[in-house]
Amino acid sequence: MVNLPPALTIGLAFFLDLILADPQVRWHPVRLIGDLAEFFRRFFYHWGRLGGLLTLLATGLFSLWSIGLTVYFVPPIEVVWLYFFIAPTALRREVLKVAKTLEEDISLARRRLSFLVGRETKRLDSSQCVRASVETLAENFTDALVGPLFWYLVGGIYGATFYKVCETLDSMYGYKTEKWRKFGYFPARLDDVLNFFPARLAGLFIVIAAGFCRQNFWLALKTMLADARKHDSPNSGYTEAAMAGALGIELGGPVFYQGKFFDKGRFGKPLREREVSDIFQAEKIIKVATFLVVAVCIILEVFLWKSGYQSLTALIMNALKSA
Repeated sequence: MVNLPPALTIGLAFFLDLILADPQVRWHPVRLIGDLAEFFRRFFYHWGRLGGLLTLLATGLFSLWSIGLTVYFVPPIEVVWLYFFIAPTALRREVLKVAKTLEEDISLARRRLSFLVGRETKRLDSSQCVRASVETLAENFTDALVGPLFWYLVGGIYGATFYKVCETLDSMYGYKTEKWRKFGYFPARLDDVLNFFPARLAGLFIVIAAGFCRQNFWLALKTMLADARKHDSPNSGYTEAAMAGALGIELGGPVFYQGKFFDKGRFGKPLREREVSDIFQAEKIIKVATFLVVAVCIILEVFLWKSGYQSLTALIMNALKSA
């Protein structure tokens, strides 16, 4: 079988995401990665940090081998794998469900929100539900789209696969609680490394999309540059700060995870009270940013393909050899 051009792979994967979103099926590759990680965790958990590293490596190697095997024998299946590794449409749809129920039934909104965020939602008021919804849209824009596509550009389906393994293990074990502090250390640190460039690019795309959506472009850029480092994560602050500036609201602040208090830092200035309409505006910004990201990635892949390179890594390696 003939390999599909990477630009076409991205386009088809994104098209599938638009029409099918992210189906919650038992055989979903990301869920299988999680099951595989849990299998190895049972053997390695008591080894602390080393156990977390071994679980990450074992899960990563097995995932790379199995996905690589399918792509070798059926090259077009790469479209399906990439489709499962991105989820921008499902993210937006689920957050919109929260927004549509928030004014009528806050209990239902809290329950729906609890499926999207790790923080406790039972006691959140309307403004806090808005904050959590906007934050999860902004923060997960990196994980759901920019990260997988960035590493697909760098290393093809293998780069996207390894990124998704690290992101999945970080979401499962990367907590600063007593139970996971040691075991989740390496998954969390490696996830930080892999998201260094994607998170900053994601923040920039949110700023640009804010301009297209007639929101505050300059305040979004200014807030991202000024407040991003206030986040306890080295990466998440860029998208959240950009969104806070775009909407002219304050995001961040205290949250409770598994009964523990954490302060994420504050982004933007409370120029006004948060409103349910902010969720709809944030969703619109993320939608525009999504199309911008996909368009840029396709253009880059066309350039690489016509230049005879399979990935950015191949281009960089060739440039280094020629230097």
